[in-house]
Amino acid sequence: MQLDIISKNIIKPSSPTPLHLKTHKLSLLDQLAPNNYTSLLLFYDGPSRFDDKTSASTINDYHHLKSSLSKTLTLYYPFAGKVLKDNYVVDCDDSGVPFVEARVPSSISMSEVLKNPEMNTLQQLLPFNPNKKYLSSTDDVNMAIQINHFACGGVAIGFNFRHIVADATASIGFIKNWAKLNSSDDNSIINYKHVVVDCTDTFPRNKEIPSYARRINEWQRAPECVTKRFVFDGCKLLIERNIDSTSTIESIPVNLRNRMNQPLPEDCIGNLFHSVTCAANNEAGDGHCDKSTLARNVHESKKMVGGDFVRKVYQDGGVVFVNQYKEAVEELLKDGTNNDTTNSVRLFGFSGPMGLQFYEIDFGWGKPVWVTSAMRMHNTAMLLDTRDGKGVEAWVGLPINDMPKLEQDPGILTYASFTPSPRSRI
Repeated sequence: MQLDIISKNIIKPSSPTPLHLKTHKLSLLDQLAPNNYTSLLLFYDGPSRFDDKTSASTINDYHHLKSSLSKTLTLYYPFAGKVLKDNYVVDCDDSGVPFVEARVPSSISMSEVLKNPEMNTLQQLLPFNPNKKYLSSTDDVNMAIQINHFACGGVAIGFNFRHIVADATASIGFIKNWAKLNSSDDNSIINYKHVVVDCTDTFPRNKEIPSYARRINEWQRAPECVTKRFVFDGCKLLIERNIDSTSTIESIPVNLRNRMNQPLPEDCIGNLFHSVTCAANNEAGDGHCDKSTLARNVHESKKMVGGDFVRKVYQDGGVVFVNQYKEAVEELLKDGTNNDTTNSVRLFGFSGPMGLQFYEIDFGWGKPVWVTSAMRMHNTAMLLDTRDGKGVEAWVGLPINDMPKLEQDPGILTYASFTPSPRSRI
């Protein structure tokens, strides 16, 4: 698919960032996040038809979209800045956010894309491929946006967020507030307080962490990884029970914003999550883990994460936690790789913006018909709610030899559909 690029712009905050806010400190939790880009795609039936003879109303729609984006960036000013090379701070220099408009070939309708979603096609609707963009300099942006127009009138908005600046909750919060402002143009509907917070007192930075986080990032980019989409009609517990391999350690992120002794604003930027890990039991010694017990252990571990837990784990500058993290990375990457499927222990991670009501995001064109990600992650399941709220969409990344085993697993065959169209659930 060859897109026709209509325009490329840099959108800057509508008001300059004050001098006393020019430096945003990154916390230990930001440093722990993979130094890569996450992605999100929102598909809409669209405001109007977009063809060679663009209507005046459509031009106004997208001019307003840029204007409301500029106003929203005044609130989320670190998104328009640059991360300095030591990964300790964001220089909030108002350099702006890339904003690309593209036209999808008329031979490809949005319905066709939704009928059988394919990762390579979806990644072309993003500003850049998150799996091929390596961060290496201060020229790297913290966010980029691409508006894709289909001849049928449909629109797909693609986002790339730099992970060490924003987790899923922060990314969705930004998109929600931008959509609210675009659809009403009333600044009062957005809570402008405390979106940018300094968490370094609770989670002090550590100079050793970035190098370990980079090693995990490279591991997640394993070239032999294959990613496939599954849709589960059951609950997340069923996914945790079925999407894992034998002898597995599971990692699940837990949002800390509303679990602290002093809760943080739900929309605040940063990486404010703690990953809980649980090991599968293999008491029988037959090479098969007890998946039901593993899922229950994960559920109980998540319930334990609260203000007192955070205080104990990250006290004294997080020295104990940092040492445990470094040891875990060394174990995971022992012998230089964890790609060998015969390895006795494998880490499998769950991620994704579940429960964040992203199907309520309305730019003034109605609610999205589909929201998805477009990332290839090694030994990771990216989870998203389905539009009807009754199921879970999972993009699962596994070594090539393991994917057929997952597809033939009885639990997967019972609860999952392999390539259902998002339109089929509307």
